[in-house]
Amino acid sequence: MRITVACACCVTIVGCSSGYHSSEMSAALESTKPSYASTSFASFSVADIEATKPQLKLPARIAIAPPVQAYRPSYTDRHWASQLNTWSPEEVDVLQALEKPLRAAGIASEVVVLPSSLVAVCGDRDESCRVDAERAAAARARADALLMVDLATDTDEYVNPASALYLTIIGMWLVPGTHRNALTVAEGVLIDNRNEYLYAFARGQGESKSLRPLIYADTASVVHSSRVEALRSFDKAFLDQARQLAVH
Repeated sequence: MRITVACACCVTIVGCSSGYHSSEMSAALESTKPSYASTSFASFSVADIEATKPQLKLPARIAIAPPVQAYRPSYTDRHWASQLNTWSPEEVDVLQALEKPLRAAGIASEVVVLPSSLVAVCGDRDESCRVDAERAAAARARADALLMVDLATDTDEYVNPASALYLTIIGMWLVPGTHRNALTVAEGVLIDNRNEYLYAFARGQGESKSLRPLIYADTASVVHSSRVEALRSFDKAFLDQARQLAVH
């Protein structure tokens, strides 16, 4: 009982919202950019890149790679962190929703979300391994193009004055005094799976907020919801870019 009361006191002392670490999120996304190029493509000059020609024949089979969580909440443990590098069922549904409009536009014959088990595990220091491993997995799925998505998520956790009632103990179950907010930014590129020609790129952002009693406060759920919203926003931006492929 004393420990519970002490915890409640600590919670009520915590100040108001500190906001999101936008600069750190942007820096984390920027740091993943070299991994978009494989070992061979990274050595290309500007002239080599400009000479690269698209090989995509529409409609194409498009594979979506597992996500890379470039920036994550500091509270995450190893188990939780590993979950952030896979698509949840809700996220898969959002991504597969791209298939219908892409089919209608004559761009995609099928959209396939690659399972994580199909992609080789890369070391943290091997920046070029990611695209090589994901292109290999896409090739096994007979995909013509590969969509790679990076995510950056931050949380903002604080309590409001009502949390003072947590000292009653029962208030920890009844009083909505704990805020759990999450912001996710999603960035992705669509490349030719044969020569890494860039076809489209897009960015989306999603936020989720929760106000609940302390006992029911759940950071994981708002992080998940913010990722889903970011992917929905990303889908809209990506479709605008991808539809231009049918014009050429």
